[in-house]
Amino acid sequence: MTTLPQGCPRRVVIYCRISDDREGKRWGVERQEKACRERADRNGWKVVEVLVENDVSAYSGKPRPKYQRLLEMLRTGEADAVLALSVKRLQRNWRDAFAFLDLAEERDITIDTIKAGRYNLNTAEGRAQARRAAIDAQEESEEIGERVRDAKADSVREGAYRGGPRPFGYEADGVTPRALECPDCPGAQGFSVDRECLACGAAADNTVGSEAWYTDKATDAIIAGDSLRSICRHWAAHEVRTVARRYKQEDGTRGEPESREWMPEELRGLLLRPRNAGLMEYKGEIVGRAAWAPIVSEEKWRACRDILMNPERRTTTGNARVWLGSGLYLCGAPVCQIAQDRDRPDHDCEGQPDECEMEPCPESMRCSTSGKGSGRAHVPAYRCRSGGHVTRVAGPLDEYVERVAIDRLQRSDAVELLLPPPPKEGTREDLAAAANALRAKLEGLAADYVDDLITRQQMLDGTALTRRRLEQIEAEMTALAQVSVLAALPLGTSEIEKQWPSYHLDKRRAIVDALMTVRILPARRGRPPGYKPGVSTTYFDPRAVAIAWKKPIP
Repeated sequence: MTTLPQGCPRRVVIYCRISDDREGKRWGVERQEKACRERADRNGWKVVEVLVENDVSAYSGKPRPKYQRLLEMLRTGEADAVLALSVKRLQRNWRDAFAFLDLAEERDITIDTIKAGRYNLNTAEGRAQARRAAIDAQEESEEIGERVRDAKADSVREGAYRGGPRPFGYEADGVTPRALECPDCPGAQGFSVDRECLACGAAADNTVGSEAWYTDKATDAIIAGDSLRSICRHWAAHEVRTVARRYKQEDGTRGEPESREWMPEELRGLLLRPRNAGLMEYKGEIVGRAAWAPIVSEEKWRACRDILMNPERRTTTGNARVWLGSGLYLCGAPVCQIAQDRDRPDHDCEGQPDECEMEPCPESMRCSTSGKGSGRAHVPAYRCRSGGHVTRVAGPLDEYVERVAIDRLQRSDAVELLLPPPPKEGTREDLAAAANALRAKLEGLAADYVDDLITRQQMLDGTALTRRRLEQIEAEMTALAQVSVLAALPLGTSEIEKQWPSYHLDKRRAIVDALMTVRILPARRGRPPGYKPGVSTTYFDPRAVAIAWKKPIP
């Protein structure tokens, strides 16, 4: 133990902390500092530093830089007293508290609090009281955590809003969409959780230009093949920004409310929210209907989620995001299937040509570069991924495929050719009702097991069967929205050709993929028929491109 020389005033560090200050007003820590300074003046102590940690928990286990600074000052002898509002401001974890008390006893450090007075670490009873206070502080934090978890569980069972910052697309109550309007009734109207006007019963629309409307349109855009980045650029151009938040600053405080332009990852998180479809999520699982109106249909949300959650979806730049056909076009070179069979290494295509079983190469094309001759520049070109089967200059090929796609989309019978018949009336509502009934059944199985009405095995078997049926229904709901990649286009009109240059590359790729299968066949060397020197710019031969039209997904 080190002892302070007689007659020297204590050098005190004031420590102020508050766990949650989302408003960023610092009123809690400022009141703590004022009370501690007044106590230090009465004690005749010299304040050497005031350490403030605003909006920082002492229970979560996350680092507290100012608290670590306090410990370092006590260890090095820069201070020999600590002042805080209460022991709960210093620690909420008994292990941290015990280590702090051991240090205070070793260095003869005085601990004073406004609410509980001064600690006496010179007696066994005083040390025991200090340790009991630390244990009580942790117990209180754990009880608060349990109450919060129980309240959230109750909210989940009731489908109620669980609080937090205002979600984009909804008002601060988390329940009222921002915004809905009735197509039949003038003026503002109230709406039910099923998006029905309380005045006339008509189905509500998302108000054009509202947050709900932009969320709905972004969901459509993802299904139609647009990228997150292109949607973010569109939102930035129309000044659609995030909900204002008080973000943490470098000093740990929260600044003034601030909204920002959307980033792709933020937008992805927004579009993946089950709340958009009026669904309640608990621990990553959909547990039922929520107590608020959806701003997108469930089948559309599921289709969007499947696209965004697809592990093959690229999120970085590369050839697949620069050229139309990378990964889409297929190699059409004939390949001997027997030679590809590892069980027939003795087969020789040149020596035994009559035995060959020729099929088109199954590999896709990637884009790299190809030389134009000795001393001349390289140009982008598609190559078969398996080797040197086929090589084709990229630019003219992409132009040809796009031209064929536009002509197909402009045909007067494009709607009949490319889109499946609409689902039967009431299909969406029937699937949604069936899904909600199955979710309620899952909750009932769990409740019956808790009440000892069924055995554990009965609960497990019933849950497995119900989940399989629920997955089938959810897949059907997803399929209802997957045709939108073509349904959102002005099929059968000349508008297609006007709008095509404005489509993002991801959208054009999605359209081509939905329309056709493109195979690149080996081409003869030399000029193709019809080539005119001085007029034609390439040797491109459309006969070396095989296009097979896809049938609409029923």
